[in-house]
Amino acid sequence: MTMDAPAGLLYLLSVGKEKELILRVHGTMPAVERLVSWMEQGTVVSLQISHEGEQDTFTYVVNFRHVVAARFAPYATTRISSF
Repeated sequence: MTMDAPAGLLYLLSVGKEKELILRVHGTMPAVERLVSWMEQGTVVSLQISHEGEQDTFTYVVNFRHVVAARFAPYATTRISSF
């Protein structure tokens, strides 16, 4: 599948992990209410994502039963960091 610009970033923190997984999501970003519902119900969801520098998207399956925290961020082609 050819890649359009990502719709946003989805940060997921899973049970037993110390760092968040960052997914570049394509297509429509789910609403916060939907994300909450997936976490409460332990839903398994397929998302279209991509890796930085690659031209194609792929399907990534997430089991929200194991997600303990999630957040959205807008996608930007540059990252700003502070020290």
